Amino acid sequence: MTKVIYRLSISFIIAAFTVMMVFPLQTVYAGALTTPRDYLKRLDPSLVAGEQHQVFFTTLGAVTGGVGVNKVILVFPDADDAKWCYTVGTGDLVITGITDPTGGTETATVLPGTLTGACTQGSGASSYDTITVSGVNDLTATTKYGVRIAEATSTKLGTPLASTTGLITVKTNNGTSDVDTGTLAVDIITDDEIAVSATVNPLLTVELDTNTCALATLDTTNVNKCAIQSTVTTNAGSGYISMAYFNATLTNAASATIPVTTGGNIVAGTEEYGVSTEDTDATIVTWSPASCTTGAATSDATALTTSEQSFAKSAGPVSAEQMTLCHMASITATTDAGVYTSTTTMATTALF
Repeated sequence: MTKVIYRLSISFIIAAFTVMMVFPLQTVYAGALTTPRDYLKRLDPSLVAGEQHQVFFTTLGAVTGGVGVNKVILVFPDADDAKWCYTVGTGDLVITGITDPTGGTETATVLPGTLTGACTQGSGASSYDTITVSGVNDLTATTKYGVRIAEATSTKLGTPLASTTGLITVKTNNGTSDVDTGTLAVDIITDDEIAVSATVNPLLTVELDTNTCALATLDTTNVNKCAIQSTVTTNAGSGYISMAYFNATLTNAASATIPVTTGGNIVAGTEEYGVSTEDTDATIVTWSPASCTTGAATSDATALTTSEQSFAKSAGPVSAEQMTLCHMASITATTDAGVYTSTTTMATTALF
């Protein structure tokens, strides 16, 4: 009897070995993913849209469900139902394989495949908000992969209430069963936005290159000229305006005067006094000839008065903008002798 049992046992072992050789076992390496990371775009609580996940993980075992069959699955905390997946929509999440997060470095392998994504909401205990990335090609063991999960037109990704720690589970799946699993922590805080403020003080600097303007000795053959240059810097949004006015026309000690121009220009040999400017859009006429040099040429001029007239302006901020106010005069042969003087005041206003 003992011999019979022994022979039967030997036969059973041989048969079992034969079956194993013909139909080898499918081995699934279930283990822990390493380097699980989720670069969230926002950490603000109770968002109803605008969240983005940039997920990285390193496989332990290969995932070999076949081309486009595998999945990557994110499972969110049980208490956060309908928070991470705020609006389910039509499963139109935008899924992109990436090597690095925006602004960071992971040096990962792009998650391969024709990737699609859908978000499902949990409801009650042991039911979880879940993001499933489908269409994943086979994954190699011990390889870091990266994927970006962004919301789309109908599917909106949000966040839960502020909490100290939220644990998110990341899983690889071969189409029928999970392969490796990892857990990462995120922290949704009270407010993730920093209000940055700064103050720029208003600025206006004005510099005149000189406070004297000598027309020198006047004669009947020239229009004598002298220049005052104003340099302005301002950060006023609407720029600046510079004005000029005088106390009186050129007058000598005996109260004789050289009258201000009335015809819009000064001709050599006429008794006139006026000004022109380098600027092209001021009240005072733009100089012509385009210089402030004594000469015989007839020169465009505006009569100064005791009221302000603009000789320089800008429509926005300027740095060291220079404009010239040109004084000019001519005389006749019968102009009274003497030293003639006049005081011009120049004032600049910044247009904040």
